This record gives sequence, C-alpha cells and structure tokens, in this order.
Amino acid sequence: MAAARKGKTADSPRSAPHAAQSRQSDRTSKTGFLALTMLRRYRLPIHSVCALALAFYVVTVSSTSPERGDPVTRVLSQSVKPLQKSLHALGATIRNLQINYVAFKDLWNENQALKEQIAALEAERNRLFEAKLANDRLTELLEIRTRILRESVAATVISNSASSWFRTITVDKGAGSGIHRGMAVITPRGVVGRVVSVADDTAKVLLLTDHKSGIDIITQRTRVRGIVSGSVDGEPIVKYMGRNEDIRHGDRLITSGLDGTFPKGLLVGTIIGISDDGPGLFRRVRVSLSVDPLVMEEVLFISDKPRPAYSSTPRRDSRGTPSATP
Repeated sequence: MAAARKGKTADSPRSAPHAAQSRQSDRTSKTGFLALTMLRRYRLPIHSVCALALAFYVVTVSSTSPERGDPVTRVLSQSVKPLQKSLHALGATIRNLQINYVAFKDLWNENQALKEQIAALEAERNRLFEAKLANDRLTELLEIRTRILRESVAATVISNSASSWFRTITVDKGAGSGIHRGMAVITPRGVVGRVVSVADDTAKVLLLTDHKSGIDIITQRTRVRGIVSGSVDGEPIVKYMGRNEDIRHGDRLITSGLDGTFPKGLLVGTIIGISDDGPGLFRRVRVSLSVDPLVMEEVLFISDKPRPAYSSTPRRDSRGTPSATP
C-alpha cells in the first residue's frame, strides 16, 4: 500500500498539464458553440450589417478615387455581374410582356368592335335582302295586276290553318279594303283559292288543297276540261277527265274562265300522274299545284267587277276648265 501511494504521488506532477489542457479545450469548444449559436440566432442582422459596411466601403472608394481600381470593387463587380444580367433580362421580359399585353388588349378590343360591326352589317344586309325580295314579289303582283282587267286588292298572309281537315290561310285585309266572299285569290305563280269568310280587317281563303274546293280548268295543250279539287289526304286531283281524253304526264292546267270567278288562262298546276282505276268512265289524275300554300307571303284578290278605264283626254266642265278623270 505504501508503494502504491508512492506511485500515485510520483505520477501526479505529470498528469497536471494534461488536465489543464483538457480544461482549456473544453472552454474553447464551449466558446465556439456559443459563437455559432449567436451567429445562427442573429445571422440576419449580422448579414445586414456586413452588407451595409461593404456598400459603404464601395461608395466611399468610388467617390474618393473613382479612377483607381479597387480590388474589392472589381471582385464585387465581377460577382454581381451575372445577377445584373439576370435582372436586366427579367426586366426586359417583363417590359415585353407588358407591351404585348397592351397590344393584345387593344387587338382584342378591336376584334370585338369589328365583330359587332360585322354583325350590324350582316343584319343590315339581311334587312336589305328581305326588302329586295319583298319588292320583287310586289313588282310581280303589280305586273299581273295590270294584265288582269278586273278590280284587285293586294294583301299579306298572316297565318296558315293548322288543321289537316280545313286548309285555309288568313290575310291582313278584309271588308274595309273591298274584299268580299267568293273573290278569286292568286299569286304571280298561279291560283291559290277563293275567299270563304270576311271580317272588317281580315279575310279567310279556302286553298285548292282543301277537299271542299273546286275550280274549272282546261289542259293547255289539248283544251280538255276538268275540275281541280283537293282531297282528304291533301293531294290535289283532277275530276271528270274521261278515259279517252288526250292527256299526258306534264300537261299544264289553266283556268277556263267559265266559272265566272277566275279569269281565263291562269296557271293552276301540272299533271304528275294518270291511272285508270278511277270510278266509272273517268281516270284518276294527280296534280302538282303551281303555288305552294306554305311559302306564300303576298296574294292578290280579284273581283268579278271590271277595272274602270282611265281616259287620257281631260274632260272640261261647263266653264271650259279641264278636270282630271279619277
């Protein structure tokens, strides 16, 4: 035991420097740890202070000796040059986007204005085209009106009968315009029907496609007589044409003028079918009418009264003053 205690006493002078070095190393590591902790905690203020100091240095050097090249300034210039280029490219891109956006917006507004203008022009074109068509139809009515030596009244179709049993149309003129029952109704293309009822400002016309209608006709080629009438299924036919009569497919049928209602020579339709299965001595003749009731817009009413003649020679009253003939 004495020897051991002696050994310890002998080794203690050697271990004292090692303990002091260990304590100093621990103290250094603690100091570094505290420094790193402070740097991490206050890194933003520290970086800001460093950046301000560096900027102050660069401004001071540039203002005191701008002609002398400073190494720090050169290094900073070279280091920030890529960033400057990137910022310049970004700014140019943003400016181009802004210019393109403004140009696109102006182009879009111009495109919208042009679309509205095109729509307005298209509507105006359609209106003028409809006016031209209406003028052409009225011109045709006026021409046929001048050829027929009877009193006549033009009217516009306002409705069609929706019933399959009674095929009629209604027009916008009536007794107030001189229309009465029994008047013939035509268009420039041919015969439509006759008036069956009249009100003060409207009139109803029975079409040739109705099974109660009937009109005396002759074939234009051979002058064979018959009666065009409608049927229950809506297909017009010619009645009372004998089996020995000279009729052909495609013969045109015109009014005979013998019924006292329709003037002679108006087109009624064309023969489209002939069969011998009719009753008795007569054939069954199918007809395609010259006027489609579904597409009529204006019609002409023809009276049985002759149109008054107008004299071109002025009459003179008892004092010798010329007066116009109405």
